Amino acid sequence: MDLSIKHITTDIIDIPIKRPHQFSTEKITTKSFMIVRLHLTNDIEGIGEGTTPGIWWNGESVETMKLVVDQYIKPLLLGKDPRYVEQILALMDRHIRGNSFAKAAVEMSIYDALGHVFQVPVHQLLGGAFTKEVPIRWALASGSIEGDINEGIELYQNHTYQTFKIKSGKESPEKDVIRSIKIAEGLQGYSAIGVDPNGSWNRLMTKKWMEELNQAGVEFLEQPLAPEDIDGMSDLVSMKRVPIMADEGIASIHDARQIVEKKAADIFSLKIHKFGGMRHTLKVGALAESAGICCFGGTSLETSIGTAANLHAFCTLRNLDYGAEIFGPDWLKDDLVLEPLKSKNGTLTLPEKPGLGIELDETKFTQYKRHKEENSWNTTMRQA
Repeated sequence: MDLSIKHITTDIIDIPIKRPHQFSTEKITTKSFMIVRLHLTNDIEGIGEGTTPGIWWNGESVETMKLVVDQYIKPLLLGKDPRYVEQILALMDRHIRGNSFAKAAVEMSIYDALGHVFQVPVHQLLGGAFTKEVPIRWALASGSIEGDINEGIELYQNHTYQTFKIKSGKESPEKDVIRSIKIAEGLQGYSAIGVDPNGSWNRLMTKKWMEELNQAGVEFLEQPLAPEDIDGMSDLVSMKRVPIMADEGIASIHDARQIVEKKAADIFSLKIHKFGGMRHTLKVGALAESAGICCFGGTSLETSIGTAANLHAFCTLRNLDYGAEIFGPDWLKDDLVLEPLKSKNGTLTLPEKPGLGIELDETKFTQYKRHKEENSWNTTMRQA
């Protein structure tokens, strides 16, 4: 069968969220996405999505993703056979340094298209599902101690979500860890929590509070130290108080190998965007499995498009011991597909339709599409 990539288009979408979300560096009220629509010569279309917590996270934004895909990736891929995914990934890596979020969105659209070509769900193209359900952890990020505790208790009692993590990094490290302990103590009897400072704590302060964090029932610390402080992460792991998760500090299979060698993490946070796609993510997951390291399915806060891609990848892993946090569809006020993915009792089920298993809602796509004349960084929309 003669098959090649005929056309690639990109658009930026802005969708409001249900409540303001506090990251370590900013509070947002809307979330932006770069949507890739890839067309094959047999007229099959594949959908991909690129999104990031913010340009502060790894240097990419939806605006940079669109530019990279339009001006650099598209000319490389037109006319290429989409069935040779590994060759396409190598071609992008050879010609474009970094920009993993943009590459992941394109790879997502290729796998979605191939699933429709062969009439199979994407997970079968990745080796087949190990599990078909993933427990989902909700991020408490209201910005206040009382707000996070009350939100967690309400979600738990309503059987909406059963496990949680909290976003940290807004306060000074000392105040921040005390705040985290108070929230963990407030949720004792309901659920243990993970704490995610996004690399904003320092080595000495974190070591000082490890016992108190353990006593409060904190389930893991996600990237407490700066990504480059691998020795510091190794020190925390050696204390054997709270499991240490690597996130920003592990952005490639080469980072993963270094962390394994240094014993600098108990858990890997896997994100298909930061690794440049599903294929690379599964390679990191396999390396973790070989080293006896647990995995956690991280999120870039995707719509149902990216969430479906995450599910297809994560469900093929044997060592997804800490579940995932791909709660984007429940976090957004609206979605871009006809049948949004929704968790039930804190669990997401793997789609089984061809491709990603989702269908774009053209009306919603048009409604939230950003027009060229709009400001590329609408502060009024994003800042609470």
